Amino acid sequence: MATETWLPLVLGYLIPVGFFLLGWGGMEPEQARRAATRGLVTLALATLGYFAVGFGFHLGGAAVLSDQPGLAGLRALWGYRPREELYWGVIGLEGFFLTGGADTPQALTLFATYLPLVATVSLLPALSLSGRGRSWQATLLALLVAALFFPLAACWSWGGGWLSTLGLTVERGHGFVDYGGSGAVYLLGGLVALGGLLALGKRPPAGEPIQMPPAHLPLLANLGALLAIIGWLGWSLGTPFHAYGAQIDPGRVAVNGLLGTGAATLACLTYCWLTLGHGDPLMVARGAVAGLVAISAGAPFIPPWAALVVGAVAGLLLPLGVYLVDHVLRLADRTAAVATTGLSGLWGLLAVALFADGRWGQGWNRIGAESYHTIAGQGVTGAIAASGYMGDGPGQLIAQAAGLAAIALLGILGGWAVTKLTALITPHEQR
Repeated sequence: MATETWLPLVLGYLIPVGFFLLGWGGMEPEQARRAATRGLVTLALATLGYFAVGFGFHLGGAAVLSDQPGLAGLRALWGYRPREELYWGVIGLEGFFLTGGADTPQALTLFATYLPLVATVSLLPALSLSGRGRSWQATLLALLVAALFFPLAACWSWGGGWLSTLGLTVERGHGFVDYGGSGAVYLLGGLVALGGLLALGKRPPAGEPIQMPPAHLPLLANLGALLAIIGWLGWSLGTPFHAYGAQIDPGRVAVNGLLGTGAATLACLTYCWLTLGHGDPLMVARGAVAGLVAISAGAPFIPPWAALVVGAVAGLLLPLGVYLVDHVLRLADRTAAVATTGLSGLWGLLAVALFADGRWGQGWNRIGAESYHTIAGQGVTGAIAASGYMGDGPGQLIAQAAGLAAIALLGILGGWAVTKLTALITPHEQR
């Protein structure tokens, strides 16, 4: 494997490490000790679940997207029949246990490329539910996220599924646009955690003044944020497989990622200064990651000034989201996964439909290329840019809203159902 191929792949594995340390930094020492083992078990089970069936569900129809050599055996995408103009793919049906069409070097590289995202989305609910219920409940939930929930969302968004083809089927923009996983990874993981927390029920009222969440290990939280940023840059600059055929500027991806993260950090810090009189290390670290999550969907498609706006809004939404989850809903989300990833991912998906300027993304989901779209050469275009020249801003907004709703429902209902069913088996779980 060439250096330019394996280096982004290796750096991508810093993403789950960063999120693990970020979540760990807000835990009490005894809880953090238990979560260390749970995190490693979660990563192992996520790998096995994606290996057994998740990869097949996700990329069993990889040849639908790409004519690259080595992927010809991955052609089974249920609901996708182009000769009959049926592009409503739902789930892949090839490549289970990395056999058949998935035993080629190219397919194995795809498995290794997406595995960091599988690990990340599985860790989010596992750590969020740490300390609530039995430990095996969160572990089982994480396994199902890797084996079923993420593969479904990723197939719909990135594997030729029905969300990605909304531009072909109903002519809504470029279909669902999510470059770095704001929806398929972070929104999904945060809302699976939310569904699990709702199933476990509210915690008793605290009966004490509202305060920022305590930072038990702030150095680890800040180190986690930095590692997540480095991992994100490496993985995103590798131009993931689902961007095949689209015109992408890696320089814009990197610059927007850094600008969004920086703006979120400063916005969150400013909020802390105004409310507390000092910067809170845990909240600011989470704010940086919230900006990274929000910018992930649209990093190649929005201008730099919009990246600052997206990041700043994400940084301000984070403490408000933490207050909503902890004090209004009274859900014990000790890692703030719902606010940091769920809320920020939601905002990031909508931001694409607002700020994408049409300069890049030609060929994304096969839209914008001359043979597939009436506006040849048109990149991903949001509502603001569409008001100035030809584009499909309203259509892109509809596509983003459809993807957001589908992934949100999958996450909340999936997390709630699994946690509720396992709670019936263990009715005396720890509250």
